[in-house]
Amino acid sequence: MPELSPSSVQLLNGKIVLTKRSRSPFWQARFRVGRRWIRTSTKNEQLDEAQATAIELHAEAKLKEKLNLPITTRKFKSVAGAVKENLQAAIDANEGKRVFRDYIQAIDNYLIPFFGNHNVDTVDYGLLKSFDLYREQKLKRKPALSTISTHSSALNRVFDEAVRQGYMTQAQVPHIRRDRGYANNKQRRPDFTIAEYRQLYRHMRRWIKTGKKGKSTDMRYLLRDAVLFLSNTGIRYGTELYNLRWNQILVEDGDITICDVIGKTGKPRDVIPRKSVKRYLRRIQLRDTDMCDISFEQAVRSNQYVFRLSDGTRTLNLHQAFRKLMEDSELKVDPRNGKNRTLYSLRHFYITQSIISGRTDVHTIAKNCGTSIKMLEQHYSHLHVRDKRVELER
Repeated sequence: MPELSPSSVQLLNGKIVLTKRSRSPFWQARFRVGRRWIRTSTKNEQLDEAQATAIELHAEAKLKEKLNLPITTRKFKSVAGAVKENLQAAIDANEGKRVFRDYIQAIDNYLIPFFGNHNVDTVDYGLLKSFDLYREQKLKRKPALSTISTHSSALNRVFDEAVRQGYMTQAQVPHIRRDRGYANNKQRRPDFTIAEYRQLYRHMRRWIKTGKKGKSTDMRYLLRDAVLFLSNTGIRYGTELYNLRWNQILVEDGDITICDVIGKTGKPRDVIPRKSVKRYLRRIQLRDTDMCDISFEQAVRSNQYVFRLSDGTRTLNLHQAFRKLMEDSELKVDPRNGKNRTLYSLRHFYITQSIISGRTDVHTIAKNCGTSIKMLEQHYSHLHVRDKRVELER
């Protein structure tokens, strides 16, 4: 690790180091995630703003590592440029196919002009559909099948290079058919991307402080923890959430299991949440006037409902507060399918990220969420669910 300059600032007990370069007015952040050092600009000149940004960048990188997502990425034009160089090198060495020149032309004239400034790991079905329209407008006609095939092959080469370089995962690559585009998206349910989820929890920090004092603010605090709880457990909004009691939470060696969750089938299941869930539950407990003076271990022996306001009142109106939150955060509509997001979208976000990460097999995801592999294949086929299957005959 390089020596710190006198002007360096350390954050989080030295986990993050801020420095300034002589040739840039912006503070630079350096931190380690796993075995990899990340160096990035905060794009802030003021130290207090740079510190806040650096902490957010560090948290984002840790979240991506946890979800097995690329920690760093590149602009589409950068990866496409590397593909062009490889194609041209093959042509110059008389090892390339004749179609390689067509790929280069497609990259220069269509792919980079449209996708160029997007991060390569953010190219999804919604953006690909927009590209269809862009291509028709540029051609002033419907493209020929041969044109579509050439563009699709060139796109797949860019995605292959991005996966090879570690800028996106194979699960993030949109499935592109040579004959016409993209996998059927009609069954896709509204959820959030990592970037949208980050936008949401950043917004919630400010949003909870802008409500009217009293029940309105109390509701916003409860909603924030409900949002984080749902997106880190996969539990269904509705009866699974509202009927949850403290004595269903089992604490063993600091880890928690949510026991006997009863869903649509009426059959109870145990849910293994992400570790952060304990913090959200603890916040709910500390706001509850009936339970704030006892330990968390004592709280989980209570038969009281978990999701209630600080005065002990149960509320069934979280969906209304969530609708307001979506409007205020400008996240109401999922741009990939045009559908309005609801609290159920947080369950879909959990399932989506669990599949993408590849750390948990589909059988386990289905069991934890109280659903079936068939349902996952039907509604999450855009994530290559079948590619994630494990042997289930046990």
